[in-house]
Amino acid sequence: MGVSRTKLGVGETAELINGECIASRLRVMNRAVSRIYDEALRPYGLRIAQLNTLVVVMETGGITPNELSHRMHMDASTVSRNVERMCSNGWLELVCLDDARSHAIKMTAKGRRLLRDVRPAWDGAQEQTRKLLGKQVCKNIFRGAERIDEANT
Repeated sequence: MGVSRTKLGVGETAELINGECIASRLRVMNRAVSRIYDEALRPYGLRIAQLNTLVVVMETGGITPNELSHRMHMDASTVSRNVERMCSNGWLELVCLDDARSHAIKMTAKGRRLLRDVRPAWDGAQEQTRKLLGKQVCKNIFRGAERIDEANT
């Protein structure tokens, strides 16, 4: 009879977690993939998280920080820091809404130009990532993201 997984020692527990932890494996993949995109975007002074923010703001035509945080599955303080940096770079701007206590994040002309200009670098990073991960893993990543979006709606 085998040892119950709940009665493993510290060494066995570490080995189990090291070998089976989904979160750990996803973080490794995320760091490796982010490194590819960040390197490709470096000549533009941009990181992949910032590019994704630009894309969401562009697609929505303007979005509140709270909506952006929810849509990108990021905590509000991270969104705030990223948006602040992107405003200082002139890529985004904050526009007061009707009640003057809240604001929307909007894309500037400079941000739109940047989004257009980075396309070839993004294409290269996208292709490099597809080769690294393979077709099936890429499909599964999209399928997993769709499930998360469905669960959060």
